[in-house]
Amino acid sequence: MRLLRLGCVLALAGASALSADWPFYLGNAERNSVSPTPLDPPLEVEWTYEAPAGIDSTAIIVDGTAYFGEMDGRFHAVDLESGEAKWVYQAVLGVPASGCVMGGAVFFGDEDGGFHAVDIETGEARWTHKTFAEILSSPNCADGSVLVGSYDANLYSFDADTGEVEWQYETEDRVHCSPAIQDGKTFVTGCDGKLRIIDVETGRETSQVDLADYIASTAALVGDRIYVGTMGNEVLAVDWKKGEVLWRYAHPKTSFQFYASPVVSDGLVVIGGRDKRIHAINEDTGELVWEFQTRSRVDSSPVLAGDVIWVGSNDGNLYALDHKTGQELWKFTLGGSVVAQAAISGDRLIIGSRDGVLYCLRKPE
Repeated sequence: MRLLRLGCVLALAGASALSADWPFYLGNAERNSVSPTPLDPPLEVEWTYEAPAGIDSTAIIVDGTAYFGEMDGRFHAVDLESGEAKWVYQAVLGVPASGCVMGGAVFFGDEDGGFHAVDIETGEARWTHKTFAEILSSPNCADGSVLVGSYDANLYSFDADTGEVEWQYETEDRVHCSPAIQDGKTFVTGCDGKLRIIDVETGRETSQVDLADYIASTAALVGDRIYVGTMGNEVLAVDWKKGEVLWRYAHPKTSFQFYASPVVSDGLVVIGGRDKRIHAINEDTGELVWEFQTRSRVDSSPVLAGDVIWVGSNDGNLYALDHKTGQELWKFTLGGSVVAQAAISGDRLIIGSRDGVLYCLRKPE
């Protein structure tokens, strides 16, 4: 494997820069992509790492290591300081989703339906479990259990140590989303058009809400509400405790699918759409506040870091936008389309593209 350096490598980070993790897809267990630390543009390339088969998965960052999957089935552990590989693990088929880390192992699925637990020190498999269809869901790790959805229509809970199935919940169609967890409950949307609230310990459904649309994106969980985009060209706000859809947003002029997931903060729901736009929606009313036009569809989910929205587009750019106004502050052109989300750790931003390069961008000193 060849590591490519662009420009001058910046000075080594201090301890504080390595203290911030991005341990889950969409940043946290609630799947609401708000960074714990601010990050303002401009950024500079610190290092790049080649993954020639292309990168759809969002990197997770834990204890100074970035973990991500490649579309030829390789799963990489990369040192955040140096950009060098710690190990590479070979799954059967492509790894389009993210992982999570718990108990000294990283967990992730592949397009062959295999779910893998890999030792983070050695890069060797601890256990694997074969589901009956591809896994495009990113797992959630909580209290010794790992939850993940499969295209075999099931949500699985695995014992993190042994790989035994603690329970599996069968839905009515494929599970593409990544489960959110809050207060002992997991929240799952899927191709059956339903929001399901399931007890993490028992796997029993406690309630459900009919959303009436095919859903591929992962819902952001904020208190009593979830926010999610649909393949029926809408964004929904749902009070999951009351079982009510509070509002449905549709753009006033375009009608395209929402594949990306939203970030919700300070009264705004910000989400990318396949109409080439980033939409900022009033959290309470469902009305459009601002929009930003890119040159291709936006399947990359936005991240909020301080007052800046970071979001990629299939036009090959990573954009930095003002959260309140949508004004473009800065952009960085990658070598290929971007469907992965940015992962933020201190003063670094990690993002991959379909041109087969993982980029580490850093705030200049």
